[in-house]
Amino acid sequence: MLEARSQDIESVGIEDPDAENADDVTVYMKDGKRECYQAKYSTDASRPATLEWLTESKPGGRSMVQGFYELWKGAEIKPRITLATNRPPDGDPLAGLADGDDDTVARRLEHAKPGSKEGRLCASLAGHLGASKADTVAFLRDVRFYFRSKGELIGLVKERMGAAGLCNDDDAVARGAGIVRDWTTGGKRRIAREQLLSALEPLKRPPRSTASILIQMIDRDPEPADATVSFYWTRLFPGGEPRARRLPTDPGLWNSKFLPAFKRAARTLRSQNHTYVVVEGYMRLPTWFAVGSELSKTAGFEVTCTQNLDEWSSAGEPSDVAIEHDVEALDPGPDLAVGVAWSDGLSDGLSRDVSAYIREERIGAGRHVSIRPPGGAGGRSIGGAAEARGWALGARDLIRGLAREYRPDRMHLFLAGPHGAALLLGHLWNRMPPTQLYEDLGYEGYAPSYLIPA
Repeated sequence: MLEARSQDIESVGIEDPDAENADDVTVYMKDGKRECYQAKYSTDASRPATLEWLTESKPGGRSMVQGFYELWKGAEIKPRITLATNRPPDGDPLAGLADGDDDTVARRLEHAKPGSKEGRLCASLAGHLGASKADTVAFLRDVRFYFRSKGELIGLVKERMGAAGLCNDDDAVARGAGIVRDWTTGGKRRIAREQLLSALEPLKRPPRSTASILIQMIDRDPEPADATVSFYWTRLFPGGEPRARRLPTDPGLWNSKFLPAFKRAARTLRSQNHTYVVVEGYMRLPTWFAVGSELSKTAGFEVTCTQNLDEWSSAGEPSDVAIEHDVEALDPGPDLAVGVAWSDGLSDGLSRDVSAYIREERIGAGRHVSIRPPGGAGGRSIGGAAEARGWALGARDLIRGLAREYRPDRMHLFLAGPHGAALLLGHLWNRMPPTQLYEDLGYEGYAPSYLIPA
């Protein structure tokens, strides 16, 4: 995958004078295009990334955004510019306009009415740049505002390195940073593609049939790594920010569009002899589970994802973990409801909410099984990849045993915990009744999502 992406790259610049006002990192493509990255790192990140911050004058009399505009306007082939900062947006009106699909603000400003808040903002930016509205919007189509904390950036680096076929543990990240630091302190400003690949050679992971699947539902990575299979569905989930995006525009999409797409992806990966799949993206727990169920153990796949900056993989030995469960009798019904919480801090709330939802919606579950770690609230949760594998295996075996005992017509599955655990549980989900998954709507309860066939 690294080779496929690198074919388009001619060289990479570091603090490159040819990049002028966005010179931290510049990727030069063979077709003459450029991708320019400017990093603004704050040691305490106390000052938010506001429009005022972007437009205040810097030494030399220009603001940051004016510098970007001069770089863009003066180029025959317009560059793509990314501002990456650990400063939080903190509700700034400009950041609030960012499109979930590409992290630009152009779409909302282009169609804004002159007297609206967006229209006034666009006019203010155009005046600051000394440009027409049309030129301002065209410029902003090529500018992305990328807000990430240090931890999020490290996690993203690990995902990219893994997807590119490189080792992606803490040591590999440190070694990669050391390579760049040596280039910088050594005064090296342009690295040819061949030099770049040679420098990365020691970081390559031992060969295996690796692929990746990228699913962007509730948020969009503005710099996604090349994936074997990609899905971009953010526009199908309304909401101004990721935490508000819970349900698609049409509830039928769960099983008419999303789940069939995962099935096709699994067939594609299998036809290409890929057996180890890195799962990436921004999605909620039912989708992580559904992807795992299509890339199942029984189908010959192994899956992995990044969780808390670590790699959680289905490959490897599981740890022995203790699991507790309670069975609550409900109104008579042929189905079985199961709530799985991977943290004691979540288990009590999940159990209460699920019981209330079942009774209110009368979904036909005669029993509700609550599965949790031992020890009561405030106790242990999953400590790493081996423990996650143990949790998934133990929960699967427990639920399978309950299904044999109660023989339900359908399983209703509610999840709370880390996404990596949901992926691994779905990966092991077989010999079960048809399973209805539910999306957590917060204070509004739940809504059915995927139906996993038996």
